[in-house]
Amino acid sequence: MSANALSAQGATLTIGTTGAAKNITAITKANPAVVTSTAHGLTDGTVVTIAAVTGMTEINGKVAVTRSTGANTFELVGVDSTSFTTYTSGGTATPTAAKVGNWKSWSGLDGQASDIDTTDLDSLAKEYRAGLIDYGSFSGTCQFSLTDAGQMALRSSQAAAGPSSAFVITHKSGAILARFNGYCKQFSQSGGVDQVVDSNFSVKISGAVAYA
Repeated sequence: MSANALSAQGATLTIGTTGAAKNITAITKANPAVVTSTAHGLTDGTVVTIAAVTGMTEINGKVAVTRSTGANTFELVGVDSTSFTTYTSGGTATPTAAKVGNWKSWSGLDGQASDIDTTDLDSLAKEYRAGLIDYGSFSGTCQFSLTDAGQMALRSSQAAAGPSSAFVITHKSGAILARFNGYCKQFSQSGGVDQVVDSNFSVKISGAVAYA
């Protein structure tokens, strides 16, 4: 193997970024659940982990993409709390870089620049200039889990249908292999006799990809 070749084993994929915890003062029984948190400042697509809620204890440990509904409220997209017990007090929503567990493979980052036709009447042949780069998509496979934080975030991103979240692929050495924003468009399941349940996911990249 070439001395500078990178082994994929040990690489990690995260969705979201870390941040300060937001104090919760109310959560609705709704689909999606709506959280009250004074001056939360969360942007659409932020991934949060819910913890320390009393009353509505079923929501503790949920990881979801947020969608702001006002200065003091936001939705937990994909979290249906209609059958949960009633919220009584407390809790935090903490911006999280959720690791996608049971990750098996990936491909993508396969976009290309568009071509701008600059041909004019003085041209002797077709002339072009490179346009904006569309970085395409990022796809992966993982073993399905209902409780894995990163997979919950991916499914929530799919349900949110649009707001971008931060994705980072990190080599086992700690080097950043790719950093980009995007949203999950697909999260499917497959299975069979003597097989575990696998999921294929696809992320549409929005903006540029950084490799450091």
